[in-house]
Amino acid sequence: MVAKSLIDLTRDLLSSGVFDHLPDNEIARLRWMIMQGQREDQLPLQPLFSYWYRGDFYSPNVSPHLLQQCNEYLQRMGQPLLDAYGQELYEA
Repeated sequence: MVAKSLIDLTRDLLSSGVFDHLPDNEIARLRWMIMQGQREDQLPLQPLFSYWYRGDFYSPNVSPHLLQQCNEYLQRMGQPLLDAYGQELYEA
């Protein structure tokens, strides 16, 4: 179940502080998106990934494993990968 895995991963990102630099209304919107995804068992992937691309993966509590998990999902979905700075990486 992809939606549940993406929800769980995004929750881990939230709790580790990846999105703490974003304005409160953006974080609230992301939390709402997660709650809707749980109810409907689907997530709008592009809006969700746009949050991932804006994440700060150098936050003190962020495990490198989270970045790796995000990149694995992005790769499976045919999306550009993230580097540790939260910027998109394009494969040559």
